[in-house]
Amino acid sequence: MQLDRELDQLEQMLPIWIEKLRHPSEFWPQFDALAQAIVDDAPPQDVQYVQHRLALMQQQHGLHRGHGPGGYDDR
Repeated sequence: MQLDRELDQLEQMLPIWIEKLRHPSEFWPQFDALAQAIVDDAPPQDVQYVQHRLALMQQQHGLHRGHGPGGYDDR
């Protein structure tokens, strides 16, 4: 399934991406743009699945809104 491939690719790049960030505030706008592109490409019946995968991905990598990777405040 194309959606799974796109989600898997996003998840696989997270550890390297987080490690290479210059500043934690850069993370969420970039992540949101990539994630939204996947959501936008999803058929309506798969949107909830994609959102669940994205939320699980964030949880597994310790990413929380309002905090960048490593617990830094991203404001």
